[in-house]
Amino acid sequence: MKKEGISALCDLTYSLSEEARQVLEPTKLLRPTDILAYIEENKIAHGLYGWWFDHELSNVPSGGCLEICGRHLLYIGIAPPKDRPNRLGSATPMKRRLWRNHLYGSVRSSTLRLSLAALLRDQLNFQFFRDNRNRVRMGKAYEDKLTAWMEDHAGISVVHHDTPWQLEEKLVRNGPPLPLNLSMSGHSFKPTLSALRKALGRD
Repeated sequence: MKKEGISALCDLTYSLSEEARQVLEPTKLLRPTDILAYIEENKIAHGLYGWWFDHELSNVPSGGCLEICGRHLLYIGIAPPKDRPNRLGSATPMKRRLWRNHLYGSVRSSTLRLSLAALLRDQLNFQFFRDNRNRVRMGKAYEDKLTAWMEDHAGISVVHHDTPWQLEEKLVRNGPPLPLNLSMSGHSFKPTLSALRKALGRD
């Protein structure tokens, strides 16, 4: 972990809960393909998660970001969002968010996938279009390509927490840099990422 990352982590985690520490300083990162088994085995229904990416996202500023095994923490998220109860008979919020939306979903169902697709557009030759409701879409072949890239270049940290939105706001506003978070974020990369996303499917 880089010096600035260590300093940020020490300053922040001093007053944070054990759950936050498990996301910011996990003993190991989970492979995306192992995440479903992990959340089922550990009964993680609600909580906080972090996405860590390697050097292949070279156009994202990683200065000050926490780093483990060559991967930087660039994004955190929660499941479920505040004031959105789980539907009876549906998959648990964490399973639905991490597995169905982020990893095997679409750019329409996951803000993380949309950001990654925008950042990797030229590198992976993605093509986009907008549906009749002006929402960005990619064909299935491109979605599968993005999923494969995430499997190869990402790691995940995750923890159960019954009110994860309390941790999310504290970390995004006051924690280490999270350049892929947009909501509540004051990161300097936010305008660039927002512009890249807005341009998709318009040319």
